[in-house]
Amino acid sequence: MKHLIFPLLTCLSIALHSHALEKNGVIEGILIAKDKSSITVLPDGAKEPKRFTPHWSGGLPKDGGGLNKKMLEEIRNLITTNRVRVKWEFEERARVVEVNTLVPKSKKGTVRGTVLAKSENSIDVKPIGKGPVERYLPHWHGGNPSAGGGLDKEVLQQLAPIKVGQKVTVHWEYEERKRVVRVR
Repeated sequence: MKHLIFPLLTCLSIALHSHALEKNGVIEGILIAKDKSSITVLPDGAKEPKRFTPHWSGGLPKDGGGLNKKMLEEIRNLITTNRVRVKWEFEERARVVEVNTLVPKSKKGTVRGTVLAKSENSIDVKPIGKGPVERYLPHWHGGNPSAGGGLDKEVLQQLAPIKVGQKVTVHWEYEERKRVVRVR
């Protein structure tokens, strides 16, 4: 039994120590989800996403306390799938201090790279050479879904056969997020 306790304590000590070192930082990555009180970002080079919530201030809710209202408004205005830069600090959990959408310098472009992830509606591409992973979605056409609106069907057909690990060329435009115009 003793021979099991020491390795377990060592692992716990290392985990606590490494966590204690991360008191704050700045990350860049893809905003993969948000709700009314948090954001979830897949940092560049990471396999697992990180969740961030605003700081709490003002005491108990009955006393007017709550999550930082200014940051909640900023979260509300973020668009998922965009690249973001998050300044954060650890106070009980990872707290977002500042968040900025990383808007591309050009409104259109072409990237050649490797597909790292794929869903029914999007692909994540790591450019050949330097550059961060980007998520690309088709354009939205025709208003709301009940009126026949939806993602560009032609581009969805182009995305369907693509496999993770495949090399692709993505022609894109920036319209609130990076949109696939054509993919080969």
